[in-house]
Amino acid sequence: MKYFISLALAFILFQPALLRGQAADWQKVVWREPQVRYLMADMTLGGSVELYRNYAMNERDPDSAEAIRLWDAGVRAVNKDDFERKWVPNQFGKDGKVMRIVLRGSNRMISGAEVLLTSDTNIEQAPMRLVLLDLTLGAPVTRYEATKGDPNVAEALRRWANGARVSNVKAFEVRTDGEPRIVYRGTRLRVDGAQVRLNSDVAYPEVNARYFLADICLGGSRDFYHRAAEAAHEMGCQEAVARYDSGVKVANLDQLERKVVNGKTIIARKGTNERIKGDDVKLSTD
Repeated sequence: MKYFISLALAFILFQPALLRGQAADWQKVVWREPQVRYLMADMTLGGSVELYRNYAMNERDPDSAEAIRLWDAGVRAVNKDDFERKWVPNQFGKDGKVMRIVLRGSNRMISGAEVLLTSDTNIEQAPMRLVLLDLTLGAPVTRYEATKGDPNVAEALRRWANGARVSNVKAFEVRTDGEPRIVYRGTRLRVDGAQVRLNSDVAYPEVNARYFLADICLGGSRDFYHRAAEAAHEMGCQEAVARYDSGVKVANLDQLERKVVNGKTIIARKGTNERIKGDDVKLSTD
């Protein structure tokens, strides 16, 4: 691979029929913040902007689309001098190497969370996340239409429209007997927006990790997913393998089966040709 390739796109290049038959859910979720930041670091350091523009336009990759949106708006990685683009040893890469963004002077691949962007001062995370929490708890978008001149509200509405949701929503609840309106569940304590977690905070779609884990547990190749994670930086595969290796089980495995439908290997509900969604996979850790 000449350049770093994001998320499921590289995996598609690995096994088109397998992935398209399996992990379609990734196209329906908001961008992944760590991955977007990684791509921004790559482009700031000289990586191919047109590569990601192509992924955004032709492959509908949400991470690339968000990174290109930021890039075209003039956003860059502030701390780019902390990192470098580098070929690092990898047994699954072409000629035993893969391109990665690493901590300068090392072979340690960075996490997207380490990348600071010039746009980071444009919004405040806590109030933006509180709006998303309110919406996830059922508030209508119209509640915030009058205040969308506030950049924090505007950003929350933009993310909501693109699929952002609060992932730890069960920790909170709405009170109907006064202020504060949104509290930690079972208390009267006002929520700190910094403790609100979004589905975009992790580097992989949860639906993919669950689907891939089900595939492995049903006889799919653990090594295939490990290879894709290592060679293509496919974080959903990496998470699925990590969960499998740590002993996480699929609680409803008896309701699922791995089968070929119309030439594609899918995970289906037992006795049907209906491809499941990642959310249908229940884990022993739930």
